[in-house]
Amino acid sequence: MLSKKLLQFVLAVLILPAFALAQNTTSSLSGSVKTNTGEVLVGATVTATHEPTGTTYRVQSRAGGRFDISNMNPGGPYIVEVSFLNYANEKKTDLYLSLGDVLKVDFALASKVNNLGNVTVSTLRKTTETSGKGGAETTIGRDKMANLPTVGRNIYDYLRAVPQAKLVNGSEGAVSIAGQNNRYNAFYVDGAINNDVFGLSASGTNGGQAAIAPLSIDAIDQFQVVISPFDASLGNFTGGGINAITRSGTNKTSASVYYFIQNQDLAGKTPTGLKENAVRLNNFSKKTYGFRLGGAITKNKLFYFVNVDLQRDLRPQPFDFSQYNGNTKDINVLNSLAATLKSSYNYDAGGFLDNTEEVNADRITARLDWNINDRHKLSLSNRYTKGERLNTSTSSSGTINFYNNGFQFPTTTNSTSAELKSLVGKNASNKMLVTYTDVNDDRGPLGQAFPRVRINDGSGAIVFGPDNSSTANLLTQKNWSFYDEFKVTLGKHALKFGVDYEYNDVFNTFIQNTFGNYTYANLNDFLTNARPQNYQYGFSMVDNGKGDNTDAAAKFKIAKGSLFLNDELRPTDNLTLSFGIRADYYKFLSIPWADDYTNNVAIPKFSQYLRFTRC
Repeated sequence: MLSKKLLQFVLAVLILPAFALAQNTTSSLSGSVKTNTGEVLVGATVTATHEPTGTTYRVQSRAGGRFDISNMNPGGPYIVEVSFLNYANEKKTDLYLSLGDVLKVDFALASKVNNLGNVTVSTLRKTTETSGKGGAETTIGRDKMANLPTVGRNIYDYLRAVPQAKLVNGSEGAVSIAGQNNRYNAFYVDGAINNDVFGLSASGTNGGQAAIAPLSIDAIDQFQVVISPFDASLGNFTGGGINAITRSGTNKTSASVYYFIQNQDLAGKTPTGLKENAVRLNNFSKKTYGFRLGGAITKNKLFYFVNVDLQRDLRPQPFDFSQYNGNTKDINVLNSLAATLKSSYNYDAGGFLDNTEEVNADRITARLDWNINDRHKLSLSNRYTKGERLNTSTSSSGTINFYNNGFQFPTTTNSTSAELKSLVGKNASNKMLVTYTDVNDDRGPLGQAFPRVRINDGSGAIVFGPDNSSTANLLTQKNWSFYDEFKVTLGKHALKFGVDYEYNDVFNTFIQNTFGNYTYANLNDFLTNARPQNYQYGFSMVDNGKGDNTDAAAKFKIAKGSLFLNDELRPTDNLTLSFGIRADYYKFLSIPWADDYTNNVAIPKFSQYLRFTRC
C-alpha cells in the first residue's frame, strides 16, 4: 500500500507542469555587480526607483556579486542605481518590468581612481536587458493594448495575440488555450479568482453567461498568459492561466473620459456572400462610456485609482412574417391569440415581430496603494460588476417566438484583493495575498409567471410563456483564497516556499418546468382547451419550494490546499536551473445526499438481471 501511494505521489510530481493558481501580481529584478575588470563586488547597494510613484526598493549584492529584488510593481519606468565605496556610481534608466517576469540587469563599476564620475546608461524599453522566462508565456502591457484591435472591448480580444490561444466561440468569448477546453483556464484579477468556478459560462469568466465582461479594459495595467510554468508556486489550471492587474495611481494626476459607439451605419454591410448581394445590417446600438482617474493622496506614499465603465447594448431582431412556413398565414390570427391570452388568462406574451435583445453592465474598479515604509507596501483593490442581459428568441421561418419566452439574466460580481509585500532582513521577502469573490447569477423568466406553451403549426410552431429552464435557476459562488510566499536568496540559490489555499462555497438551483410545459397538436386545440399532446411539470421532492431557494438546490463547499517549494539555481550569470515540488490537496467539505432507495433496493434488483444476462 505504501509503495502504491509513493508511486502516485511521484507521478503527481512528474505531471505537475501540466497542472501548472496563477495569481501573479508582481515582477522581479536580478543581476550582478562587478568591476569593469570583472571582479565581483559584494555588499554593493542596489536601489531601484519606480519613477511614477517614487517607490524605492533597496538591496545589497551578495556572494558572486548577485542581487535579487522581488515583489516589485510591474511597469515602469524604473531607475536602477548601484553604489560601492571607492567606485563610481552606475545608473540605468527607462527600465520596464513585465508582469510575472524577472528582468536581468548587470552592472560594471569603474574605480574612482580613474577620475570617472557617475555613469548613467539610458536604455530603450527592454531592448538591452534580458528577461527570465519561466515557461511558455505571453505578456501584454499597455503599449500592446493600445495598438491591438478590439471590437468588443473585452480582454479576450487581446488573447488573439497569444500564439497558443484560439477563439472557439466568438459570441460568448470562449478561448481555448493550448488545445484545452476553455473552462480549464484560470482568470485572476489582482490575484482574485474571476473565472466561473462552477463552469457554466462558455467564456469561463464571471458574468459570461450574460455576455458581460468582468472588467473594463481601461482598468487594466497589463496581463500575462502562462501555459506551462516551471515555477511550483503556480497551479490549478490545465489550459492557460490569465493574470490581469489593475492600474495604480501615480504622483501625477491623470484622467480620461471615453465614449465608444457602434451601430449599423458604422458596421458596414453583410460580410458574407457575393458583394453585389450585400445589404446593410439591421439597426443595432452598442455604447460604452466612462472615465478613469488616478493620482496621489500623499506624494510618494499613498495613491488612488478609480474607473467607472458603463455598457449599453441594444440589438433589435426584426422578423418578416411572410417568411413563416407554418400553417398560420394570417398575422391577425396571432394577434388574436395574444389578445385571448390577455382576456382569458391575464397574461401578456409580448410581441413576436421584433424581440429586441439588451445587455447592460455597470463596472466599477477602485484601488489604493500605500507605501507604508521602505520595507512594507500594501495594495487594496475592489472590482464591482453589475449587469443584466435580456435574452430573447427571434422568430424564424420555423418558429413564432413571443417575446416573453426568453429570459432575463441579472448578474453581480464583487471581488476584493488585499496584498502585503514586505522585505525581511537583507536577503528575504514575503508576499501575502488575501482575496474574496462573491458571484450571483440569478437567471429568471421574462414577464409574468405562466406555463410555457408550444403549439405545433404544420411545418412551424408557435411558442409563448417563460423559458422552461429559467423558472428556478440560481447560482451563487463565494470564493476565498489565501496565498503566502516567502523568498530568500542564499548564495547561488533563490529559494521560495509557501502555501496556496482556496475555499469555494457554491449554491445552485436548477429545476426545469416549474410553471408547467404544454405541447398542443394545433392552435384550435389550445383555443378550445382540448387535451395537450404532452405535459411536463418539475418540482422539488424534498420541500414545497418552487423558487430559487428550494432545499432541492445543490449546496456544497470545496477546499483546495497546496504547499510548494521552488529553487532557482544560478551557477553562472547566463544559466538558471529551476527545481520545484508542489503538493495539492482537494476535498469536498460537504457530504452529498445519498439515494437510499437506489442504493439499497434498485441497484440490487438491477444486479439480478445483470447476472441473468451473463448466464
